[in-house]
Amino acid sequence: MTDNSEKIRFWINEEAFFTEPGTTVSSLLKKSHGVEMPCGGRHACGKCMVYAEGSFAAPSETEQKLLGAERLAQGIRLACFLKAVPDGKIDALRQEADGEETICVSTPSAPTVAHAVGMSPAQPSERAVAAQPSERTSAATSAEAAPGARLYRHLGAAVDIGTTTIAAVLYREGRAVGTMGAWNPQSVFGADVISRMEASLEGKADKLAAIVREAVSCLLTELAEHAGESAEAIETVIITGNTSMLYFLTQKDPRCLSRAPFEADELFGWWTIGEALDLSCRKADVYLPRCMSAFVGADITTAILGSGLTETDRIPGADGSRKEAAAAIDTNVSCGELNGVSAARGGRSRLMVDVGTNGEIVLFHKERLICCATAAGPAFEGAGLSCGMRGVAGAIDHVNWENGSWKVHVIGDREASTAEGICGSGVIDGVAGLLESGLLEDTGYLEEDVCFAGNVGLTAEDIREVQLAKGAIRAGMETLLAEEKIDAAGLEGLYVAGGFGSYMSAKSAERIGLFPKIDLSRIKICGNAALAGAVRILHDRRMEKEATALAERAKTINLGTSAKFQEFYMEYMMFDE
Repeated sequence: MTDNSEKIRFWINEEAFFTEPGTTVSSLLKKSHGVEMPCGGRHACGKCMVYAEGSFAAPSETEQKLLGAERLAQGIRLACFLKAVPDGKIDALRQEADGEETICVSTPSAPTVAHAVGMSPAQPSERAVAAQPSERTSAATSAEAAPGARLYRHLGAAVDIGTTTIAAVLYREGRAVGTMGAWNPQSVFGADVISRMEASLEGKADKLAAIVREAVSCLLTELAEHAGESAEAIETVIITGNTSMLYFLTQKDPRCLSRAPFEADELFGWWTIGEALDLSCRKADVYLPRCMSAFVGADITTAILGSGLTETDRIPGADGSRKEAAAAIDTNVSCGELNGVSAARGGRSRLMVDVGTNGEIVLFHKERLICCATAAGPAFEGAGLSCGMRGVAGAIDHVNWENGSWKVHVIGDREASTAEGICGSGVIDGVAGLLESGLLEDTGYLEEDVCFAGNVGLTAEDIREVQLAKGAIRAGMETLLAEEKIDAAGLEGLYVAGGFGSYMSAKSAERIGLFPKIDLSRIKICGNAALAGAVRILHDRRMEKEATALAERAKTINLGTSAKFQEFYMEYMMFDE
């Protein structure tokens, strides 16, 4: 999919990439593994250490000063200084013999992330083309399948294409056999949907489609091979994502999503085949669930299914509960066939929020679904902050202000002094702690930068980014509640979807004003509900129609034209309780 004719080969952790000569190693690590440099690549911290082999330029005086002669003699270099050379090699994961960890860049656990940037020497494939609905039916989708039966016989998969990350799970005969995640490689065109849409309209639609298709293919291939299977044996794949992500995947013209009246000319809810999407599972039946609107995508449709937002507590599952269905994604426990009858809806009021780059919110009230989406930005995912990083080893994920000092937890159970950055859950804790300590005013004024551990902390600029993100999400929630004249205190439940929400402190989120005042026991952490919902469709053919029905009856509020939203946004920029 990638033209490598004018590129050089470069090696990262024994894995080959093709890139332009002179590309900085730090940028390669960011593109391939989502690694953010601890100091943002400013050549200031000396933490982005890698073992390097090859004809690299001699270290500069600054690099020599940061590393010292002993480390340089060991072959250690700084990624932010190094530039790619033909057949150069770096190892970002090795340790010194005495056990002291010297390599400070961290990578996600999924081994396919590197391939996902479209830089690996993969076999050439056809140019990405727009996918169309297919009339193709398999045994799984035919009338032969019994009601409630799963949509595959041997191998089936579900994929969630998020703006920042992609997650996939593979099932064999009803049992989860593997899960995997990767950065969405489209981030090279921008961290947000708008940037990628501009790239698409500038003639890069084929590249946006090609690299995300390759990323999905690599995940499915790795999952299959790990299970001793072939990707070609996958029979059915359910792919969910927000509306823009599905447009990019299928190479639909996103022009309608970028200009008034912002009405999608394609809402999906149809089947195609893997070959049409240039996926490694070329013969698989692929289902793209129905989106709700241009702003609210299929990921929210499936998140409603995965979270049970509109259902009673007891819903289909191997043991009659949704809990097992969701747990199967992360723990490889059996999901069963998720057979049974969909639970009855009640007249309860429940609110669901996906705290991500595109903050999508749904209110379920008196059998009505009202939804919206707000541009929150990537701050809560650790991006765009001075020390921000993903929730991987080395990141501070929890911060507490105790007895006049900071207590932190670093992923990987590392010493606090070895912290390389801070992820979203740590950011929320940190801001809450700053408020409790009195160092941060309710207005968002921070007199001086604060360090939690090592060289990791938050700046005044970081606080501003958090204010913008939390103000947008909170304002979206309050707008929906006002639309239905509901007091937040009367909500039966506040459902928090998205992988990030699994690690977030609900108490801290409430303290900074991200959530309305509500009994903390009513806050339900759902994890990746979008993926869980796709899994439900995969295992119960009736959920396909259920998902479509949910999407069709949902009402979308355009926050861009909402006076209430603007008022709430200004109000909830503050941190006052």
